[in-house]
Amino acid sequence: MDVGDGGGALAELREDECWNLLRERTVGRVGWQGGNGPTIVPVNYVIDERAVIIRTAPFTDLGREGSVRELAFEVDDIDPVARSGWSVLVRGRRRLDPEAYGKTPRPEVWVGGSNWLVLRIEVRTISGRRLTSGAQ
Repeated sequence: MDVGDGGGALAELREDECWNLLRERTVGRVGWQGGNGPTIVPVNYVIDERAVIIRTAPFTDLGREGSVRELAFEVDDIDPVARSGWSVLVRGRRRLDPEAYGKTPRPEVWVGGSNWLVLRIEVRTISGRRLTSGAQ
């Protein structure tokens, strides 16, 4: 099997680039250290100023982990053929906001059900990297 020599390059993204990339997407992954150990789930989201807004059902793993305060949130785009892509990582504090259901931007959810629980990730840090292929 030919694994290649890599040849690609990683570059750090500026904060404004990270926010712009997050605004262009609607699906990401949220992760936390919960009662069942490290957990990562895909979610629909929307950006509201400097926060990530997620809707979920209260009986999901994400909805039940009410004591978890710190979350990680990641969005990426990968082109395996071109061997290029980017990744943005957010770390922040989770805030449950039952009053926010009708007041904040709401992401379109892909799964039916009682997705009325609004989670807000107040961003503490944001970082990102872009991978470019070595083939030009």
